[in-house]
Amino acid sequence: MRTKITEAGKLTQQQITRLGGLIAFVCGRNPYPKILNDLISNGFVFVFEGEYDLTTEGQEELEKLTAMAGLRLHHYTDK
Repeated sequence: MRTKITEAGKLTQQQITRLGGLIAFVCGRNPYPKILNDLISNGFVFVFEGEYDLTTEGQEELEKLTAMAGLRLHHYTDK
């Protein structure tokens, strides 16, 4: 699947997958385990006492990827 954002920019498959995982997370769902492990290993989500939470880096990555995809946070979350 290719997503062309503009003539100069594209989201890679990895970025699309990561964006989907971050959106699922902020919407109160757990992404697939493989995607969740990627988010944790890259420092976008952390685990504390069995609970998951978004890190500052995760919020920044979410904002960056949504902007690249032409989305706005208020389209899918109230956070």
